Amino acid sequence: MKKTVPIAYSLILIVLLCSGTALIKGNSPEDLIVGKWKEVAWNFERISVDSAKLDGNLLSYQKKELYNNMMIHQAEEWEFCNKKQLTLKSKDPFEEKKLKWFLKGRGNILELKYGNNTVESYQVHKLTKDTMVIYYNFDLQMRGSVKITFKKVQEQDYAQKI
Repeated sequence: MKKTVPIAYSLILIVLLCSGTALIKGNSPEDLIVGKWKEVAWNFERISVDSAKLDGNLLSYQKKELYNNMMIHQAEEWEFCNKKQLTLKSKDPFEEKKLKWFLKGRGNILELKYGNNTVESYQVHKLTKDTMVIYYNFDLQMRGSVKITFKKVQEQDYAQKI
């Protein structure tokens, strides 16, 4: 009995040290989000529009209609910088927006703040080193939710470009 107590304490100490090391070494959501992200999919969940594809993918005219009815941008690439700066780049090289980004809660709420203090809010569903899935937060009158999926753009270093 006396020999099992030190062994039990040793095992508990090892588990605590391993858990603490994993938490310290793990990437925080703020570290994971920094970089360039490309929009790869827009899905409308709980869709009730007859002309939409059956899998919930938005058709281009439906996407434009949603843009007109809610406050959201039409960016193709989102670049998150370390100093809470976000650059939204569309296909048009002259349309570029700069705003601030904030992760709230436990990294599960993404807020985008424009210069006029307008705020967009998203639920972060998934954030890994190469994939991000966010849901646009609507008012209660909107039926369904928009899911936006991103893939991280891999930066090429100078040697790879040559």
